This record gives sequence, C-alpha cells and structure tokens, in this order.
Amino acid sequence: MLKKILKIFRILLIVFIGACSVLFIWGKIDRATAEKGKVFDHQPIQYPIRQSNITLYTDGKQLNNQLFSGIRKAKHHVYIYFFSIADDKVSHQFLDLLREKSQEGIEVYYAVDRLGGILLKKKERELLVKAGVHFKYYNKPAFPYIFASLDHRNHRRISTIDGKIGYIGGFNIGKKYLGEKEKLGHWRDYHLQIQGEGVQDLESQFVLDWKKNTEQQIPISSERKEKGATSHRFTAYYSGEKLEQDYALLFHQAKKSITIVTPYFILNDRTIWKALVDARKRGVRVKILFSPHSDALLVKEASYPYIRKALQQGMEVYGYKKGVIHGKGFLIDKDVLMIGTVNFDSRSFHLNEEMNCYIHDPVFISKIKSVITEDIQNSKRITSSDVNQLTVKEKLKEKFAKMIEYYL
Repeated sequence: MLKKILKIFRILLIVFIGACSVLFIWGKIDRATAEKGKVFDHQPIQYPIRQSNITLYTDGKQLNNQLFSGIRKAKHHVYIYFFSIADDKVSHQFLDLLREKSQEGIEVYYAVDRLGGILLKKKERELLVKAGVHFKYYNKPAFPYIFASLDHRNHRRISTIDGKIGYIGGFNIGKKYLGEKEKLGHWRDYHLQIQGEGVQDLESQFVLDWKKNTEQQIPISSERKEKGATSHRFTAYYSGEKLEQDYALLFHQAKKSITIVTPYFILNDRTIWKALVDARKRGVRVKILFSPHSDALLVKEASYPYIRKALQQGMEVYGYKKGVIHGKGFLIDKDVLMIGTVNFDSRSFHLNEEMNCYIHDPVFISKIKSVITEDIQNSKRITSSDVNQLTVKEKLKEKFAKMIEYYL
C-alpha cells in the first residue's frame, strides 16, 4: 500500500514539475515575442501645461471623505478607476455609493485592474451592473500573449466628478489605506485633488483607457475649465516608454538637490541610475526615502542591492518608521515636483501604464517640500550595516528577490 502511495506521489510530482516547466518556457517565449513585436509599446501622452488649484492628501480618511462627498454631490457623471479594491467595509461603502448614484440617474463609469480587482466578488459586480453602473476590468489576460498581458497592468488611479474635480495618486480603495489594517499600521500616501484646467486631461485619459479596454466611446465634458493657481503638466506612460528619458533629463538639470519618495526602491534602470550618479558627481545632494515596512512581499529584500549602491555613491537613504509610506514623487531643487503613480521599480519603469503630474509652481512646491521634509524626519537614515549585516534568512530572501525583481 505504501509503495503504491509513493508511486502515485512520484507520478504527481513529475506531472507537476513538467507542467511548471512548460508554463515557464511558454511564459518566456510569450513575453519575449510580445517584447520583440512591441505589442504593448505606446508613445507617452504629454498633455499641455495647465493651471489648476491642487490639494495634496496624505491621509486616507481625509481623501475618502472628500472623494465620497464629491461623488454624493455629482450632478452628471462620475469616472473612477483605482488599481485595486479590497473586500472590506470601506470597499463596500464605496461600491454602495456608486450604485446609489447610478440609481439616481448619474452616469457612473467604474473600472479596476484585472489583477488588482481580484478580491472584487462576482456578486458585487453583478449588483453594480444591475444598478446601472458601467463596470469594466482593465487589461484582462488576452490570447496569444497571455503571460505578457498579465504583466502589463494599468497602475493609473484616475477619478473625475462632473468634469470639474479630478484625483490622481497612490491611494486605492480599502481599509488598509486608511491605516486600519493592524499588521500594516499607519499608511502615508500622496494623492492630488485637481480643480481647474487639468481635470480635462484626467478625464481624457480615463476616456482613452476605457475605449482601449471596451471599444466604447464615452463623452468628455465640454464645459470650459477655470484656470487655477498652480502650473502643472500630466504625462501618461505606457510600459515605461520614454519614462526613463524624462526622469534622466530632469535629474540632469538638478543643481543642488534631488529628493525621491517611493515605497519600493528597486532601481534596475540604467538610464535613471546613471543620471542620479552623474548628479552626485556634480555635487548634487541625493536623498531617497523608501518604505522598509510594506504591503508587498520581498520588495524590501529586493531593494538591498540598490541601497548598497546608492550608499557607495554618497546618496542618503532613509527608511520610513511610522508605518507604510506609499507616496510616489520626487523634488528637484525648488523647481520641479513630481507626484503621480510611478514607483521606483521594474513594474513602473518597464511594464505598467502610469500617469504623473509634473508641477513647476514655486509656491505650491514650497508647501509640499515641508511635507516631504516631515516624512524624512519620521524616518531612520540607513547605514551600510543595515543592509550588509543580514541574517541567513534575510540573505536567502534577498537572493530569491533578485531572481524575480523584474516583476516586483
């Protein structure tokens, strides 16, 4: 009897290993073919310089209160896309609100990334559609490039209300973004509210993304937008096309300082890395703030090699102490501020669809500089011993993270 069980186990093990091997080889061919054929390549969309009133939100509860309040007051339409949604009380409140507005006769278009929305239950989707909400998953896996299409996620988080108010940044929908998940604790993020000319660009990008995924054209608000106080420009990226050149160009312009805020620091892009090293050689002070405590597996360990390299070049690296910092941005001197959806990792640089807001207004920048300064003050400066004196377990995790860092 035992021999039969062992024989069955060996057969199952061989079948499992064989299946994994086939999937691995298929995946490699799939991705290589898609990359060679430039299937997912798309030139970035650089929108015009706009004037808007911009508010930065770093607290999830404050953002949700403002966003939910705006949706409740909507008179015509709501376009809303978040990369992910949880299955908890906050997400249920959000979905209830969308259904409520749709039943009032407001046009509600709601989308979520196919993988990011994996926790969205079938029952919830059916209730949305039944209430009249236009619902869609973005970037569903598609034949023949199944693995490559799984890799390419829409990481933009765009919301617009009546074509008058827009939002973009790092938050998603769920209680962890409100700091209510015990294991993660305090959650710090950067999310912009836009009122003014820039809303039309957020709405235009939402409409483009919706049409790409549904082949359905939805209307863009024709109402003229009032000019605001802050000069800015949006750029939408596809699979990182031209993103590295944009970043490198800005870093080459730095005279005194570059401060980067990112939840994950997995900087395996040579062009951007070289631009930062060149800046250090010119005497530019480079500071990097990342999140050692994270909601994603292995990203801390994947960052170790890059932190070592940064420290060797004389860059300053800080690890946030108060919980999770999930903001994405950088500040160059007092001249350029970027806040958007791009992380300093492979997914953002080479795979995802992203969107950034580049701000050139000195008054607004001075306000945000104090926010970034506060976040650095709430951090620990990383030393070489922090990333060199690792336990055996940490070293093994780092080695494994290195193998898969392109997909982290």
